[in-house]
Amino acid sequence: MLKNIPRLMNSIIFKLLVTLLLGFFFGHLLPTSIQSILYAISLSLKETLIFLLPVIIFSCIFSCLLSFKSDVFKFIIILLVCIALSGYISTFISYNVSKFALSGFNDIQEAQGTITSSLTPYWEFKFPTLISNNFALFSGFIAGLIFSKFRNNHVEVFADKMRTLVTLFLNKVFVPVLPLFALGFVIKLESDGILSIIIRSYFPLVVAIILTEVLYISLLYFIGAGFNPKKFLYFAKNVLPAGMMGFSTMSSMAALPLTIRAAEKNTGQIDLSRTIAPATVNVHLVGDSIAVPMIALAIMTTFGLAFPDLSTFMIFASYFVIAKFAVAGIPGGGIVVMIPILEKYLGFSPEMSGLITAIYILLDPLNTTANVLGNGAFAILTTKIFKKKSKVSTPVTETP
Repeated sequence: MLKNIPRLMNSIIFKLLVTLLLGFFFGHLLPTSIQSILYAISLSLKETLIFLLPVIIFSCIFSCLLSFKSDVFKFIIILLVCIALSGYISTFISYNVSKFALSGFNDIQEAQGTITSSLTPYWEFKFPTLISNNFALFSGFIAGLIFSKFRNNHVEVFADKMRTLVTLFLNKVFVPVLPLFALGFVIKLESDGILSIIIRSYFPLVVAIILTEVLYISLLYFIGAGFNPKKFLYFAKNVLPAGMMGFSTMSSMAALPLTIRAAEKNTGQIDLSRTIAPATVNVHLVGDSIAVPMIALAIMTTFGLAFPDLSTFMIFASYFVIAKFAVAGIPGGGIVVMIPILEKYLGFSPEMSGLITAIYILLDPLNTTANVLGNGAFAILTTKIFKKKSKVSTPVTETP
């Protein structure tokens, strides 16, 4: 246990938690000019990220689709449709649960009348928009589909290099400055008098997210087991080690070997398991699909924005589901590409974007666990679709 303490202290979650606590308890003691500078730094980091986001989105989606090693174009299309459909279902479950879970946030709305915004950034600048995020999103998707059909070694090398550069930037630049990115927004929220309200009121939201993830993922396994309790327990026994690995490492990719092994045991289909699990590891994100909308809707309520109607949320959900194909497998990667979508379709302000980034990262171990377990259920369900159309290898001998 003690040998894990240095790794814990170096983790991004520990650093972010310390930053949030320092900002909450001591931020108001700083001179106003220092608070203003820290807020300006956070806005500048956000503006830089938004400027580079089209490149990040395109490269991640493009390389993601090319990573589907199967040459069967129909297989890829069906798998993408299944991923998107799963994302829609879990996102709309999140929307409907939020209608009930956020009923206790009325006190926050009433408190909004007493909040006064005073802190302004020491400086502020805007980068020009060269390429829209939507253009990058759809062009990456279309290009990925085309070159997954017509394979070209030079294109695949180019895609790998782009993905490597983007991952290097996120890991070596963005992730290390995440605490600083969040600090300015925390100080801004504390200055406005809203941070204490958030801390006091968000615990029920965390409980609602966990319960929703547990119940929904359990339902997926029950469906995959044909509602056979014995088979359900067998599935759970096989996949729990992968979930524990995801929780401890906060990485679906680190848990991938265990996810593949669990899928092989649970489906009895080696080839399909070794194709579906790696292809969906960073794009089929049940935990994110449930947690991000619930956190976003709670923050909207906190800041006095109206709960979105179904048509507005459907537009948001459409971009949200597609944008998940651009998610980078790093701490905070699941929220990075969502910030422009949240701002454009749900009316998020920079402070709201900073807040959801902080909350998302703090909940990352739980959401990663849900992502890993959800991927295990997805492998079971999609294998039932594919096994009649695909040539599969000899089943694993162990059966329930």
